[in-house]
Amino acid sequence: MIHYLVLSSGSCGNSYAFYDGKDTIIIDQGMTYTGFEKRLVKYGIPTSSVRAILLTHLHPDHSKGVGVTCRKLDIPVYLSMVSLASSASLIDKLRISRQSIRPFSHGDEISIGSFIIRTGRTYHDCPGSSFYSFINGKHKVFLMTDTGQIPFDAHEAAEDADLMFVESNYDLDMLRNGPYPKKLQSRITGGYGHLSNDQAAFFLKSHAKRKSRVYLIHLSENNNRSEIVRDLMAREIESGIFVHVCERGESYEGVLDE
Repeated sequence: MIHYLVLSSGSCGNSYAFYDGKDTIIIDQGMTYTGFEKRLVKYGIPTSSVRAILLTHLHPDHSKGVGVTCRKLDIPVYLSMVSLASSASLIDKLRISRQSIRPFSHGDEISIGSFIIRTGRTYHDCPGSSFYSFINGKHKVFLMTDTGQIPFDAHEAAEDADLMFVESNYDLDMLRNGPYPKKLQSRITGGYGHLSNDQAAFFLKSHAKRKSRVYLIHLSENNNRSEIVRDLMAREIESGIFVHVCERGESYEGVLDE
């Protein structure tokens, strides 16, 4: 059994929890500690079960709550060696203790309780950014956000996943016709920016299997709308796959049963 929780998604803060009845792993913690703790408790995940935080990258909407959470819960944080080597000042600004950091190289496997976690590289304008997939019992989970292009090894990592969380950040027409200056538009659409709705749909069309569950995450507040994402996925993703679009800042939960 895996009890999973989208605590929050979007530029206001990102955090995801996975609890197997004994141990909990957290991917990203971009919330206040108070908000993080309240949402875990609300959905029945004990804070005492949290064993570690795994960071996709160090941008504040994914990491601003990491330092205080690690101190309060006395847990480690995993991030790539590239992130650690290139972002010392940001790590200090976030007040992440060096003693709490467990660095890894992309491609490494990490064992936390019954979670066997595979790490991989994403392409974002924050050095060392990562995606994760993991196995717990018979279940496989994949999470990828904040990447301007789909990494080659993400295709294998997502294969046969029961549960997928994939960024669907922007609608290209909204971005091109919106208020953002051209330079910022280029940053978002570039190879080290974010995934568009169309890119997310293409990836999921290849890998989402029948009866799997898919959550579209990290929608832009200014360059996307949930109804656009829903309409696109309804056209592109085959029936029999549960698809849910995560509204900015909202929480969602589910359970993968044995």
